[in-house]
Amino acid sequence: MNFQPRSELFSAQRRLPFDCIALLLQGGGALGAYQAGVYEALAEASIHPDWVAGISIGAINAAIIAGNPPESRVERLRDFWTQVTSTAPWDLSGTPFLDWAKSDNTRNLINQMSAGLAATCG
Repeated sequence: MNFQPRSELFSAQRRLPFDCIALLLQGGGALGAYQAGVYEALAEASIHPDWVAGISIGAINAAIIAGNPPESRVERLRDFWTQVTSTAPWDLSGTPFLDWAKSDNTRNLINQMSAGLAATCG
């Protein structure tokens, strides 16, 4: 079916030529953040899926979409992705520990310890 929206119609007035809209979300880590953006674009166009399904990270996004009313879905997705991508608990920048942990001497020490452990276990 060829569907070309007419620009003179507002998105809320536009009728899609489908009886049912399904949103299928695949897995793949960072792809989930893109999925949230796609859903946001759909919501801005007043397109709300009747069915949502996903696998892996897509299932998490699908659960957030299905488990919230349409008016709060984008906000909930944004909250989730802000929390998931936050480095706040692990952000040790500006601390002496981080400088030590990233140093060549520390890396060499860990490599030597790992090699010694492998030699005694093998």
